[in-house]
Amino acid sequence: LPFVYLGIPIGANPRRARVWEPIIQKCERRLARWKQRFISFGGRVTLIQSVLTSIPIYYFSFFR
Repeated sequence: LPFVYLGIPIGANPRRARVWEPIIQKCERRLARWKQRFISFGGRVTLIQSVLTSIPIYYFSFFR
């Protein structure tokens, strides 16, 4: 039985899209909040790039 640890489903098949849906939704919610703030376009792009490059590394570190 899969369980959730630090927001990641442990024991689930990481190859199924269903496993990643909650994580993708969490990222979309964070990005939506940043759109509402008064950040310049360049600042927003830099912020999004840094988050999008760090999130997969964090999540994939659990599936060694």
